[in-house]
Amino acid sequence: MSSNDRSVRSLQRLHMNASTARVLNLLMVFRKFGDTSEYRSAPFFQNPVLNRCLIVKHRLRANEYDMFDSPRSSATKVLIPIDHTDLRMGARYMFIGQSRFADLMESALGIPYEPNSSDVRMLQMIDSIPSLDPFLLREQLRRAGLEPARCYFEVTEADVNRMFSFVQKEITPLVNMSCGNDAAMTVYASRLVNKILSSEIDSDLDPLRDVLQLDPRQFDEGIFCWKAFLYYKWQLSELMPRLRQVIQEINTVKPRTAGDSETRSQIEATRGQVRRRVGLACQRVRSTLDIYDDAYSELTTHGRAGPFRGFLLSAPNMFRELGERLAGIDHIVSFWRFRFPQDRLAMITPEELCDIFYDFESGLVFNDDMSAAA
Repeated sequence: MSSNDRSVRSLQRLHMNASTARVLNLLMVFRKFGDTSEYRSAPFFQNPVLNRCLIVKHRLRANEYDMFDSPRSSATKVLIPIDHTDLRMGARYMFIGQSRFADLMESALGIPYEPNSSDVRMLQMIDSIPSLDPFLLREQLRRAGLEPARCYFEVTEADVNRMFSFVQKEITPLVNMSCGNDAAMTVYASRLVNKILSSEIDSDLDPLRDVLQLDPRQFDEGIFCWKAFLYYKWQLSELMPRLRQVIQEINTVKPRTAGDSETRSQIEATRGQVRRRVGLACQRVRSTLDIYDDAYSELTTHGRAGPFRGFLLSAPNMFRELGERLAGIDHIVSFWRFRFPQDRLAMITPEELCDIFYDFESGLVFNDDMSAAA
């Protein structure tokens, strides 16, 4: 555990600019909602120190591999600010499940490590999922009987800013229904985007709630689900140009030495499997997003609210499939670019390339499409 880790030195930047899928910023939640009854009644972690940490999905560096008892390419890092009021002081950190994790937890929190506690169970659950996107995270926790307050499951402000124009374009057909194609449309659209992305449910959205015939609780959940699909559509649109470039490089990359015949054969086999599984994952993501598009079109094009209402009520069942597949795709794109920066000659051994392809392939194996990818 150290306060000199490179990621810790940029803790303030991470706090303000983190991507939703990579970082769970509990300190930001504390600063925004710490005085609310919702926050106090259903905390994410029972331990108050742990409940003000930052949790990061992290690509392991070569010097970090031996911190674990079994091989892995990524891990979940817990950053505990030394002073949560001044992030310039840095943070202590540990990886969930690393060697001597129990001792590190006791040292960081000042309390005995309880392997069966709800906090340890929560950490293990977080480590078991590939992404920290709030929709996948909430659904997986709910399935495990863990239900922190809604305020913990928000898109980061940085991602809200990045996806604002995308969402504004997406909701334009709905805005046209309400106020026509006039000067008021842009102002109304901006207000509506802010409310959807911040889950700011107020009387301005009552006309939409009336159209969808949802009670307040259903509507609150429905807006959360709508935001999820807008987020996933935006995420896919951001990933696809980068993914195409990475797949081209995966198709052509060669190790610096030929290696033995068995390794060469494994490289070609796993290279092909990565391509097939990426293609299948993209296909399944698009087909799930099409369900949303069709229901939304029924509302905005044909004025039929029933299909969109039904979609919103059933949407949480789709979060796991979307979140896990997009996380697998994002892992391939981000790790490949981390390992092979653009415009630099690839320097890699046959064995390492084979390991990378195996890692990519395993990250895209799902029970419901294993037969289709075979």
